[in-house]
Amino acid sequence: MRFPAIFAALAVAALGTACSPRTTANPFQGGVDGERTIRVEVRNLNFSDATIYAFRGTERVRLGVVTGKTDEDFRLAWTLNQPLRIQIDLLAGSRCTTRAMDVVPGEVIQVQVPSDLARDPNCT
Repeated sequence: MRFPAIFAALAVAALGTACSPRTTANPFQGGVDGERTIRVEVRNLNFSDATIYAFRGTERVRLGVVTGKTDEDFRLAWTLNQPLRIQIDLLAGSRCTTRAMDVVPGEVIQVQVPSDLARDPNCT
């Protein structure tokens, strides 16, 4: 498995290994083993609860809430090779949206919510 830096939005210290694909799928086969979803693994290093959203084109999809200092996995229907942005919305706190990255069905995206989201210069 590889963990390349996909983009600087929420740098390694902020969004950890940020939103980096871990598996590569063939877009013509519909993903790994024909999957039509992506998996988003979220590790919340913050004490606050974080609501996680995914932007699929112009559509905003609520993935769920990750309690402070816990991990959660989410699945999202994903049928095309299209850009994905992740938004982190801390309870009574900051909000951050990543830059767009291309994602294909079957990929695993890892997101780390930093302990100090407000100070991350790469948040938009």
